[in-house]
Amino acid sequence: MENENEKEKAINLLNENLDQIRVIRSGELIKGKVVKKGEEGYFVNINYKAEGILPFKEKAQGRDGEVENTLEEGEEVWTIVTQIDDQGYIWLSREQARYQGAWIDIEESKEKGKILNAKVRKKVKGGLIVDIGINAFLPASCVDLVPRNLDELIGQSIQVRVIEADRKNRNVVVSRKAVLEEDLNRRKVETIASLKVGQVRKGVVRNITNFGVFVDLGGIDGLLHVSEVSWGKVGKLEDLFAKGQEIEAKVIAWNPEKEEISLSLKRLIPDPWDNVEERVKVGETIKGKVVSLKDFGVFVEVEEGVEGLIHISDLSWGYVKHPREVVKLGDIIEARVLEVDRGKKRISLGLKQVFPDPWENIEEKYPLGSTVRVKVAKLNTRGALVEVEEGVEGKIPLEELSWKRVNRVNEVLRKNQLVEAKIIAIDRENRQLLFSLRQLRFNPWEEVGKKWSVGEIVEGRIERLMNFGAFVELSPEIEALLPLSEISWEPLKHPSQVLRKGQTLQVKIIELKPEEQRIVVSRRVLLPDPWEGIKNRYPVGSIHEGKVVRIVDFGAFVELEEGWDGLVHISEISDQRISSAAETLKEGERVKVKVIKLDDEERKIGLSIKQALKEEEEKVPREHTTTNGKVTLGDVIGEKLTNILHNLKK
Repeated sequence: MENENEKEKAINLLNENLDQIRVIRSGELIKGKVVKKGEEGYFVNINYKAEGILPFKEKAQGRDGEVENTLEEGEEVWTIVTQIDDQGYIWLSREQARYQGAWIDIEESKEKGKILNAKVRKKVKGGLIVDIGINAFLPASCVDLVPRNLDELIGQSIQVRVIEADRKNRNVVVSRKAVLEEDLNRRKVETIASLKVGQVRKGVVRNITNFGVFVDLGGIDGLLHVSEVSWGKVGKLEDLFAKGQEIEAKVIAWNPEKEEISLSLKRLIPDPWDNVEERVKVGETIKGKVVSLKDFGVFVEVEEGVEGLIHISDLSWGYVKHPREVVKLGDIIEARVLEVDRGKKRISLGLKQVFPDPWENIEEKYPLGSTVRVKVAKLNTRGALVEVEEGVEGKIPLEELSWKRVNRVNEVLRKNQLVEAKIIAIDRENRQLLFSLRQLRFNPWEEVGKKWSVGEIVEGRIERLMNFGAFVELSPEIEALLPLSEISWEPLKHPSQVLRKGQTLQVKIIELKPEEQRIVVSRRVLLPDPWEGIKNRYPVGSIHEGKVVRIVDFGAFVELEEGWDGLVHISEISDQRISSAAETLKEGERVKVKVIKLDDEERKIGLSIKQALKEEEEKVPREHTTTNGKVTLGDVIGEKLTNILHNLKK
């Protein structure tokens, strides 16, 4: 009886197990549990009479390469039956199950707009390859709301939506931009609904320009203009803000129609210029920080958001070329408040006013005629600027450097040189002392009138050659001018044609004015005058042979000897009327000319060709006699023939 009961129980248990055993088919999706790890893969309990085998490695579906299955004992996993072999082993694929699941998500995203998580794998032509379970293409135009560098996204996880899908050809196209636009529109609607002027809102810096900062308030941008960043001066916005930085700003204007929002940072705190005159009072000495240097002055931060200007003229009692000579950026200085204009938001400060004015008792400190040690600060064409002390400057004019002529200041002085100088004038209006170097020495011009006289021949040395002549040193600090016209009887273009620097020569004084410190000398008057020789060799009325050297519109120049030529006017070339000298003459031709004029003042010679020809023809003998004094028939015929020829020429 007991055996029959046990047999019945066994049959019932077997029937129960048979009911639980599923029918397995290839391609079926099954959920199983990892039982153990074998040699070829994992053994997975799939509620079948035999366990399934999941290989350690599988070929990737919808993407390149292989997939490695790494599982733990007891872990549940979805698989697809890929094969039931002859020995009854059931082979499973986790990758194919994942691939089918991925396509379910892809189709749902395409049809219903489901958002998928994707991993950016690599950059390809025209866009990116992303992994959404299978490889999908993300076009560059669908990556972001604005163009961006695609390389920055490689390796990142992003959200996308499927916009094209072809399972047969395994082709999927996704868009990140669509997800961003949807989120942007949602946040924009929420922001606009709650936006009010006067609110203080948080935002993220999206873009920085030279005129302001664009801040994302939540789907819509607000502009933080550079003028609304601070009550004080603002430097480069890039130094104050960074993209992605979260800031708080006050909404100061909102135009719903244009969707324009204006923001302000500075209005989060009170305007420091309100009641500024109660804190910064005229006449007081205050401390401040140098925040800017300009050519015209210095800006000093008196307190946060409040700056004052020290004009360059108020930096020092002395001359200041540029503010950096007195202060530098970041200096903490004391200055006197000169003016406060709250309406124009201007404060005028003075640095020099903190110190005594050195010109208050200038005549006592530096009496007229006294000798002072000064420092050469600057050289220019008109003289030298010198420093006496801080706030007291002066100048030494070019003519006060030496008793002799000085062309350039650096012939006597150099920058930063310390020299003794005599005060010859005090200019209070221009706050400048006038100095002289030469008046500390004896004036040699006082003795010139006693030493030399006009007409005297003296010896000197060439000091300088100029375009207009030369300067000749007659004694130390006494120079005379030798004009270009007084160097030689011959025309000169420059003194260097005849003279050289350092040359010693004799000259004659032709002008002497000690009171004007002027002496004019001549070398020419000591030389023989070649014009006298010319007049002797070529007297008026004489006939000579010369060479045509130049033809001009009004005549021709004929060279009589080297260096001397005369002009044959066009009217003196021929008895016949001609319009140009070139009709009858050519350069290089030798001709007979008659001297018809000698101009002593201009040293010019007037010549005539036609008068020379006429005079030569008239020299033909009018009387021809034989040895016995009787006229022959040939003489008569010859004279008649000559007259006929002469008339024909006329």
